[in-house]
Amino acid sequence: MGLNAIDVLVKINYILYIQGDNMTQTIEVNLVDVLNRLESKIDKLDEKIDTKFAILDQKIDTKIERLEANIDKRFAEVDKKFAEVNTRFNTLTLGFLGIIGVLTGGLLTILAKFTFFPNP
Repeated sequence: MGLNAIDVLVKINYILYIQGDNMTQTIEVNLVDVLNRLESKIDKLDEKIDTKFAILDQKIDTKIERLEANIDKRFAEVDKKFAEVNTRFNTLTLGFLGIIGVLTGGLLTILAKFTFFPNP
């Protein structure tokens, strides 16, 4: 006949000292009942922790989504400004090259006039 932990009733004697009175009282407690109570309390604490983690996870997810939206918005603004700067640079470059082209054309025209049509 083997002994199992559940089959064996272990009694633990606690001596409670009641303050004010010097009485001692012996309480017999079944170890299996104590373990079951501890297990139920641990399960309740696990459930509380799981709900807290779920709430924190949800809050973190919403903050991450806000940050991602904010980052996407800023990237769009930077891209827009880059396009504006690129457009302005292209306009300035074309304007500068146009002015240089007109000046070069004018100088070549003056040089051609003096070369091909000298003054009498």
